[in-house]
Amino acid sequence: MCGVCGTYAPDDGRFDRGVVATMHSRLVHRGPDETYSLNTDVLSAKLGRLGMNGLADGWQPAEDRSGRYVALTNGEVYNARELHEHLGSAGGANRVDVAVVPELVARYGVQGLSRIDGQFATVVLDRADNELFLARDRFGICPMYYAVTGSRLHFCSELKPLVQSVPEAWKVDLGAVDQYLSLGNIVAPRTLVQGVRAVPPGCAVRFGPGLRPRTERYWRYGDFSAAGDDVGAEEIRDTLRRSVRDRLHADVEIGAYLSGGFDSSAIVTEVSGLQSTPLRTFSVVFDDPALDEGRFQREVAAAVGSKHEQVVCRPADISARFEEMVRHCCYPQRETYNVAAMMLADTVRATGIKGVLSGEGADELFFGYDSYAFDSAARTGRAARAENEQAWGRADFGWEVDWRRLEQRRTAYLTPEAREALAGREFWRTRLIPFSDEEVASLSRMQLRSVADVYVQLSGHLLGDHGDSMLMGSSVEGRYPFLGNAVVALAQRVGDERKMVDFEGKSCLKTAYDGVVPDSVLRRGKHGFTAYDLRAVTDARTWDRWRDLVGASGLFPAGCLDTDPRSRAADKWDFRLSAISIALVMDELGLEL
Repeated sequence: MCGVCGTYAPDDGRFDRGVVATMHSRLVHRGPDETYSLNTDVLSAKLGRLGMNGLADGWQPAEDRSGRYVALTNGEVYNARELHEHLGSAGGANRVDVAVVPELVARYGVQGLSRIDGQFATVVLDRADNELFLARDRFGICPMYYAVTGSRLHFCSELKPLVQSVPEAWKVDLGAVDQYLSLGNIVAPRTLVQGVRAVPPGCAVRFGPGLRPRTERYWRYGDFSAAGDDVGAEEIRDTLRRSVRDRLHADVEIGAYLSGGFDSSAIVTEVSGLQSTPLRTFSVVFDDPALDEGRFQREVAAAVGSKHEQVVCRPADISARFEEMVRHCCYPQRETYNVAAMMLADTVRATGIKGVLSGEGADELFFGYDSYAFDSAARTGRAARAENEQAWGRADFGWEVDWRRLEQRRTAYLTPEAREALAGREFWRTRLIPFSDEEVASLSRMQLRSVADVYVQLSGHLLGDHGDSMLMGSSVEGRYPFLGNAVVALAQRVGDERKMVDFEGKSCLKTAYDGVVPDSVLRRGKHGFTAYDLRAVTDARTWDRWRDLVGASGLFPAGCLDTDPRSRAADKWDFRLSAISIALVMDELGLEL
């Protein structure tokens, strides 16, 4: 996966290369194997490599054949061979898969990135026009952050090294805080830091003299077709199998996460038929029977013959490592499960595994969450709100926002000064999905929910702080077969009525794996990521220290951590965790209100 950072100063070439070195030193966990540099009169950039492919005959920076475009890229291009053949560049000496990126840009411009089946964040310098662009894969698996300060652009694979290395008076972004209190997520391009942006998934942000950013979208999710009746079980399995096969390609061993749910079970089942050696699988188990999925994990591991390892996450682990986790990823939290995810990644790396397959994306693409079942019911009289229309393009669609609770939550969790400063920056004032009102009108309710789930929850949270941050903190790369180009294209061809059948989501997927995945897993209900209640496992001294930190932020009243449990019962998430984690991030990054 790697980590990339740098500074670009197109107007005067004046910048401190020491800032780049400092950022890179704080990214070593992302790329501990090698370091590459790209230095010109206007650009200083570094990439720390986590070697997965082309270990003996691949390098960076990579150039196109003309030498006009030069790139530093982290991630994987799974169809690199096909792309090189198409471009006529297969005979090049550089065998690292991402070397195809500058060739694509030279031939097709930014739109050439749409041809990549993979996950990447790239920095491409156009030497002829003295322009630079930052781009990210279709779903934002690989992160990329940037900030313009004066005549300089700084960019980095992680938020924390950028903010801590660039000397600025950074402030918290109240609009991002409101997004989190409203949605449980922060939606790109926003970040928790005012003035620091995230490159949106499926986009490239171009910079030239004057450093005025121009965002160009090269792909978006949600262009559904009506030709789904021809998609059969055999095609579904074959398409997912090919995506799994592609994501097993590496010069190092690839393992897999096995949660005990359907998605990861389908993936490891396909792996068992693609390789002769036993797959290494990893999972988390809990002492609490209400949280534990161990028996399903063990059943699937036995069925596929994997070499399985379970990591026990206990209440004491949550208490001891919650703050460590937050200060590492610098992203708000709404539950404690990321501690378990961090422990799992630690264990994977300790075994020598550098990459794991994971099942993210299936629920969003094939309507697996319970909310799709509610949408499938014939209901009328949904309340229309102008705020919904501005945020989503449809007045009667509010995604997961509980408007009845939202203002109460703002009152409980924001100081009067913060609420006053928030006016005019509320989350709904920004369009949260890349669709116009007219385009939204053409989507069914479940399709619109799928689009919102991808851009609000999958890209920022599941692939972000839950995925990339936890994995790469231990130098482990996540790979996601359900997000392969062919699987996504197939999902957009399957009709709503085949994804949701009798209030059962992912129906077409489960039909395809009937008799393949153990029946106990195939028939079980959805079990989301869940771990222990933070307050229940935290001692009074630690809670008091967090209360003081929350109060000192100036953003939250200290008393918000003592809200009546009965008033919190109606909330989907425990927003006390959000207040604690945002206060911790503000402290870690030195953010002011």
